[in-house]
Amino acid sequence: MGKKLTPLLESIGLMPSESKVYLAALELGPSPVQAIAQKSGISRTAAYDAISQLSERGLMSSSIVGKKQLYAAEDPERIVSYLKEEQQKFKTKIEDVTRSIDALKLLGGGAKPIVKVYEGKEALTAYFDYIEKIKPREFDEISNVDDVYDYLDEGVLLSARSAYKHTPKNARILLQGTARNPRKGYQYRTLPEDLEFRGNITIFDKYIFFISYIGTMTVIVMESEMFANSMRALFETMWRSGKKPKLIFKK
Repeated sequence: MGKKLTPLLESIGLMPSESKVYLAALELGPSPVQAIAQKSGISRTAAYDAISQLSERGLMSSSIVGKKQLYAAEDPERIVSYLKEEQQKFKTKIEDVTRSIDALKLLGGGAKPIVKVYEGKEALTAYFDYIEKIKPREFDEISNVDDVYDYLDEGVLLSARSAYKHTPKNARILLQGTARNPRKGYQYRTLPEDLEFRGNITIFDKYIFFISYIGTMTVIVMESEMFANSMRALFETMWRSGKKPKLIFKK
C-alpha cells in the first residue's frame, strides 16, 4: 500500500525521501528517528532532513517523551490543507508576476519601446495609416484643437480624415480650445482651463502618438504596451474630471 501511495505524495511536491518518511511515520505512530529511518529504508541523516522539510510543510510534528524525541506524521487530512495553502501561495505568485509582467518584458531587448518619427506631409499620412492598419476599438486623444486649426490647413486635415474609413467603437477626446468639425461617434470632454497643453497625444492599442503642429508637423510614435497602459490610466483620471464642451458643427 505504501509503495502505491509514494508516487501520489511525490506528485504533490514531496521528495521521495519525504514521502517514505511520512508514510513510515504514519504507520509507526510517534517514533524516534532511528525507527523511522529503518522503516523508510533510508539513512538516519536523510531521515532527519526529510523530517525537517515535512515539519516546515506542517506534515510532521515532534514531542519529547521522557528523554526521547519522537516524531509523528500529521493526520492525512493535513495534506489537503497543505495543498490548499500552496495553491493560494501559487495564485498570489501568479498575480504578482502578472502585475510585474510589463516591467519584466522591459528588461528584455525585444520589449524596449520602439520609437519612430515622421515629419512634414508624411506625418499626417503616417498617423492615419496606423489607425487604418490597427483598427482600434478603443481610442483616446488629448488635443489642443486651436493648435490644429492655427497651424494645420483645415482642408488637408479633413481630406486626410475622409481617406480612412475606420471608426473606433469607443473614442474619447479631451480637448482644449474650440471643437470644430467634431467626429461622429466620438465623446468629447474638456481639459482643465488652467492646464497649458499644446499639440496632440493619442493612445490606442500599444501605441502612443505625440503630435506637434508648430513649425514642421511632427509625429512621434512610441510602441510600448507598458507606457500605453500608463498613459491610458492618466487619461482616465483627466476624463473623469472633464466637462462636456460646446461643439461647433460646420454647415
